[in-house]
Amino acid sequence: MKTYFKDLFSYDHWANERLLATLRTNHIEDEHIIKIMSHLVSAQLIWLHRIQDLPVSPFPLWESYKISELESMVEESSIRWIKFLEECKITTFEEVVQYHNTKGQHFESTIKEIITHVLYHSMHHRGQVSRLMRESGIDPPLNDYIIYKRH
Repeated sequence: MKTYFKDLFSYDHWANERLLATLRTNHIEDEHIIKIMSHLVSAQLIWLHRIQDLPVSPFPLWESYKISELESMVEESSIRWIKFLEECKITTFEEVVQYHNTKGQHFESTIKEIITHVLYHSMHHRGQVSRLMRESGIDPPLNDYIIYKRH
């Protein structure tokens, strides 16, 4: 399971970098696109803080960040998630994490559920960003998992 999740986070990093490179190359400043991409990356860091029982992430969930900031955040998120997976002693990922959402509500989820959520959440929002790019006349990069595995 650990190897599987590490592969998926490597894919996630690759896909996020490709999307950000396209945003940078095309000088995209559309607030909606930037806000969704910012949300994607912020959420990854927020969930990691919850799993690791760290103080609230310094990256607010719906803040808009500059492309250069997003590039740094994507790198930080990737490094920290992979490091977490490499260093954790768990094997089943069925351990329960207690946390509070951004509204202060208490929840419990397994680490496997949280990781699955983070990865699918990112894919969902990359799809939204890609659609918005197409609507703006820009071809988004191919970022399917199978494309990642072929390179």
